[in-house]
Amino acid sequence: MVHPEFTLHDLLRNSAERNPQQTAVVDGKAEHTYADLDRESRSLAAALQNAGVEKGDRVGVYLEKSWEAIVAMLAASRAGAAYVNINPLFKPPQVAYLARDCDIRVMIGDSARLDDLESGTVPGSAFYKGDAPTEGIAGESVDLSEALASEDTPTEERSVSETDLGTILYTSGSTGMPKGVATSQRNLVAGAQIVSTYLENTPEDRILSALPLNFDAGMSQFTTALRVGATLVLQRSRLPGDLIKALRRQGITGLTGVPPLWALLLRSAKSIQEEPLENLRYIANTGGRIPQANLDELKRLLGLSGTRIYRMYGLTEAFRSTYLPPEEGDRESSCIGKAIPNTEILVVNKEGEECAPGEPGELVHRGPTVAMGYWGNEEATKRAYRPNPLAPPELLDVERVVYSGDTVSRDEDGFLYFIGREDAMIKNQGYRLSPEEVENLLLGSGLVHEACAFGMENPDVGQDVIAVISLREGEGENGSAIETIRGHVIQNAPSYMVPKEILVRDELPKTGSGKIDRKGISNAYANG
Repeated sequence: MVHPEFTLHDLLRNSAERNPQQTAVVDGKAEHTYADLDRESRSLAAALQNAGVEKGDRVGVYLEKSWEAIVAMLAASRAGAAYVNINPLFKPPQVAYLARDCDIRVMIGDSARLDDLESGTVPGSAFYKGDAPTEGIAGESVDLSEALASEDTPTEERSVSETDLGTILYTSGSTGMPKGVATSQRNLVAGAQIVSTYLENTPEDRILSALPLNFDAGMSQFTTALRVGATLVLQRSRLPGDLIKALRRQGITGLTGVPPLWALLLRSAKSIQEEPLENLRYIANTGGRIPQANLDELKRLLGLSGTRIYRMYGLTEAFRSTYLPPEEGDRESSCIGKAIPNTEILVVNKEGEECAPGEPGELVHRGPTVAMGYWGNEEATKRAYRPNPLAPPELLDVERVVYSGDTVSRDEDGFLYFIGREDAMIKNQGYRLSPEEVENLLLGSGLVHEACAFGMENPDVGQDVIAVISLREGEGENGSAIETIRGHVIQNAPSYMVPKEILVRDELPKTGSGKIDRKGISNAYANG
């Protein structure tokens, strides 16, 4: 019997009933079936209820990508809670910010990471993997492996609706600290249905999970595999040799990545040419434009095995938005295709009117994956999530669409082309970060008077993070100060936030309004 798909755990129930002994997750040498996933997520859901998790609570998942992380997401869903995947690269200050921002009640994490958290970061209980932590947790600590093996059942089967909160995805905005995108169960399920449809996923697929689970596209690998009953192979290493070994040894049929991942894959070009990746049915790109040279090389190498290349564009605020079918792959690399199924993409001008072909305008996403808004941030939600500008006024603004902040144009055939962003976001190693996040870290060293951060194109990582600063008066030699500042950033932030280069100026130039002239500074750097 196929059950209606309303929630994340509905997807699990269908796959587990359809083929319980199908391998669901490969984690290193361990393989786990859909029956295992059903049983252990039920046990952990019971443990979460026993730990006081109520419907609508937030459960933090602060784990390396692992079997336990997959189980934790489904357990939270079954308990009626929302999971919050926390980047395992985050240091205690970033974790503390997220925990406060969305009021995480219970944390599931690696014990070493939990031990590093500041006292009271988590007000409730924690489920730990490894040795029992002694710091950071205000409530009881529970051994995660024991909870998974208990085979307990929840004390109550909580009614979960498709309109309930499913997860919060944290994304960096153009200013300030990261914002939590509140994503409903409907958003999660619709995203899995849509992506698995155009990628033509089946239970025979073996999908390599090469992106972080806290990244919307990384989570999509999990939900897509779950929906069709495919096998998800967890890949933690980003070394080129390990990537190519995983593709071959695991018989991978599908891989989604960001532009830096393809640059890594191309380092194994000779190996691929000598031994084509015969099992690899498709690759899909998201998170930025593939440099044309890399795209041409991928077409040449993967064409040896008939691998299909999908180019995608998405927003955390609406999951996926567009895709370019492989048969249209000869279009230039700025082409992001057309709307994904069951979705409409509008291109509108400043007056909210639809643009003519070739006229640049803002990409606006309409459809079932449009998220609920930014968690606890009404002002930001009102800016991005607005009434459909093209809907009849008689509908009384009942439908919200999301304004992307990205400028695109549409050609006569309806294909969309990416032009640029209106904000100053930096994309490094597949992560989006705001300049202010980096600037706040630099200023937090106590040595920096003013700071300006920006991105510079680098095909291997997307963009390098560059910082131009002025020092506080009396801070001594530039060289020693820069090393101290860099050490502060390394200690308090993940690697992708660490500037590749820190330049010191006596004073940072300003605009006519007195603001730091970010554009002028970045242009001056680019021009040498």
